[in-house]
Amino acid sequence: MPTAVVLAGGVGSRLSPLTKIVPKPLVPFAGAPLLEYIISFLENNGFDNILITARYLGEQIVKYFQGRRNVTPLLLDSKDTADAVRLVARFIKGDFIVSMGDVVTNIPYKRFFEYHLSHREIASIVLKEVDNPLPYGLVYMDPNSNIVLFSEKPPSLEIYLISLAFHGIKSKGFYSNLVNAGIYAFREELLDILLENQGLMDFGRHVFPFLLEAGYRIKGWIAPADTYWNDIGRVEVYKEALWDFLDNKVLGWNHRGVVYSKGVVVGEESEVHGEIYPPVYIGRNTIVESGARIGPYVVLEEGVRVESGARLSYSVVWHNSVIQRNSYIYDSVLMNNTVVKEGVKVVSSIVGTGCVVERDLFNTVLEPCLKVSPYEVKG
Repeated sequence: MPTAVVLAGGVGSRLSPLTKIVPKPLVPFAGAPLLEYIISFLENNGFDNILITARYLGEQIVKYFQGRRNVTPLLLDSKDTADAVRLVARFIKGDFIVSMGDVVTNIPYKRFFEYHLSHREIASIVLKEVDNPLPYGLVYMDPNSNIVLFSEKPPSLEIYLISLAFHGIKSKGFYSNLVNAGIYAFREELLDILLENQGLMDFGRHVFPFLLEAGYRIKGWIAPADTYWNDIGRVEVYKEALWDFLDNKVLGWNHRGVVYSKGVVVGEESEVHGEIYPPVYIGRNTIVESGARIGPYVVLEEGVRVESGARLSYSVVWHNSVIQRNSYIYDSVLMNNTVVKEGVKVVSSIVGTGCVVERDLFNTVLEPCLKVSPYEVKG
């Protein structure tokens, strides 16, 4: 009965203002919260005991998954990633994995866990090769896939100096930009180490360096080259991951809806009469009137209404929003219960929950990058 711990307690401040009303793991992601896709993918990989550690706005996570078979959501006062695992230690038996609850990825958890079990070291880490390692934690391995060094979000000079210092080690880890993908496997013994060392709060900054200094070996497992992995830390990356999902680049993640035609997924009880330019996701109980033009790269969540003459592209519209006649939405995110009035243009903007974006005599365009709340409405 393999156990997976999904860390879902972060504030997600870089994704603000989207995370003002929902925790980052519950942001809408084409028909379901992001965390729903992560949990379903873990279940499909054979993990039948899943613990979710929630903190910021965690009541929403607990409510969403309460009563779900094989899933236990827990509201914790955790200080960081390793601290969250320490607080749920009593629920874990045997070797287990830890995964972040805010990353879009189809990394094969089952294959990684089998790799970990075959080596029997204290810990194993999924590594992903990226073009630019600077925003992430860079990892170095020896020729036997043993991790020898962690460098959390290193500057360019530090990468250069580390490479010089370890130039004698000839391994893939020193010729590739391998970063910590935020997916780990541990022997049960790690739980005792965490309980005995209460100062170990974060895996990257504290736990892994501690284990190396104590003489433990940590294995690195390089994810297959075609594996998708994207940390949705910013709004731009959130949209990018959605577009990749619409393009079927996240293999193994199943759309919540019926494939209407190539590149178009439509939820149940929706009415689509307008022109659709794939790829597009249209959620349940959504109405697209005749004369509306949707796409490319548009996500309409549940209960949205798009009226005749409206045009949307490269945009995400959350639940129960209304796009009135002849309005224009481009490169924007509209949160829940938004109303865009007739003839208004919204370009490169984020519109907060409950906003009514109205037209006035002087301006019909919502200024680029303007973040709007219900108390600060402009049109």
